[in-house]
Amino acid sequence: MPPRVLLVKPPEKSAFNFGTFSLAVLAAAIRDVADVSLFDATDLSIAAATEAVVSRQPDIVGITAMAMPSVAPVAELARHVRNAIPSVRLVAGGHGGSMAPRHLLNAGVDVVVIGEGETTFRRLLLEGFDMPIPGVARWSEGRLSIACPAALVDDLDALPPPARDLMPSSPDGVHLIETSRGCPHACSFCETTRFYGRRWRFRSPETVAEEVRRLVEDFDAWIIEITDDNFAASPRRVLRICDELRKGPLPLFFMLSVRADDLYARPELIEALVSVRMVRVGIGVETLDPGVAATTGKAIPLDAYRAVFENLRQSGAFSLASFIVGLPGETPDARRRAVELAVEAAPDAAQFVPFHPYPGLPLYGRSDGSPAVEDTRDAEAFTNAFYSNERTRERLMQAAGGDGVRAILAQKILAKSAHLPQPAS
Repeated sequence: MPPRVLLVKPPEKSAFNFGTFSLAVLAAAIRDVADVSLFDATDLSIAAATEAVVSRQPDIVGITAMAMPSVAPVAELARHVRNAIPSVRLVAGGHGGSMAPRHLLNAGVDVVVIGEGETTFRRLLLEGFDMPIPGVARWSEGRLSIACPAALVDDLDALPPPARDLMPSSPDGVHLIETSRGCPHACSFCETTRFYGRRWRFRSPETVAEEVRRLVEDFDAWIIEITDDNFAASPRRVLRICDELRKGPLPLFFMLSVRADDLYARPELIEALVSVRMVRVGIGVETLDPGVAATTGKAIPLDAYRAVFENLRQSGAFSLASFIVGLPGETPDARRRAVELAVEAAPDAAQFVPFHPYPGLPLYGRSDGSPAVEDTRDAEAFTNAFYSNERTRERLMQAAGGDGVRAILAQKILAKSAHLPQPAS
């Protein structure tokens, strides 16, 4: 009898539920050697999630810690499951697991998968939990032991499609797709290179287009979120994907994340993206202060961002910029000018988030990765100030008065920002 494996998304809120999707990717890679099921505990209490896990009588429970904020709920759930089923094998993984394995092992997890899970988890099932398998962290003679990293999956096309049949239906109509992994850059604040290294791998344009077709035709997907950290890492590949997508059905629109310098160097990419409804474009700006930008390894000038956001706007796309408050080297003057420069860059929408100094990153800080209180406070205030700015609201009002997806997204942002606290004068 194959082992009964239950993959669990822990109780925590997450946009578009990336955790459940990542577990569906993992489930597809092991379902030929295990009786695998998936349980989404996002909206449950720890007690209710534990009861549900116990009722399924699993032999092995795998819990995803998507990021550092996920570590605490994963650890709490693991402690409860361990107490309820002492004999169960507990596995944790994900970005949070790779950054904080000790905390999860202290909670009663048997092993933590470091990095990608498909190969390592499969070997655990086939070879056993006591074998010295690459990519695994565990206690050994009272000490933390982290084996050598497991090899990354070379050919992403060789992975089976995500086990979407095991996922709950999407309540918001957003379906996720992964077309590449990693990023060739080395921004010092980013956890991507901690998880994947600087090796960027990709799926072929043909397999990407085929999965999009299946999502539209078989799952009625009307919004597709591309989960890649850097979708446009290869402009040539983006153009080929767009060519393939034009041959089949498309969703209402795609959401994706790219770097501004890729779009700035190849302006024709924007026209190609918009032609296949890739119109909700997220761009990580992080900071517009030249000194801080140089420190982080992302020294893209304001003029480049301004040009890219204007080109996106003229092409009918809707842009969302993200900024980080509290990056090392940030001066009081840089903080005071953060909103002013963001308005000058002119994205349609913007979000300021506090700097998380995650363990293991070049810009290292608190051991738990928690941001400074003042950074959290200012990040929220800066977001509010951006949407209260007259120039920002004029751009959004103009977009909302148009038609198509861009107008819909602008209308939603205006409705949401109308309820934000107004900054002090």
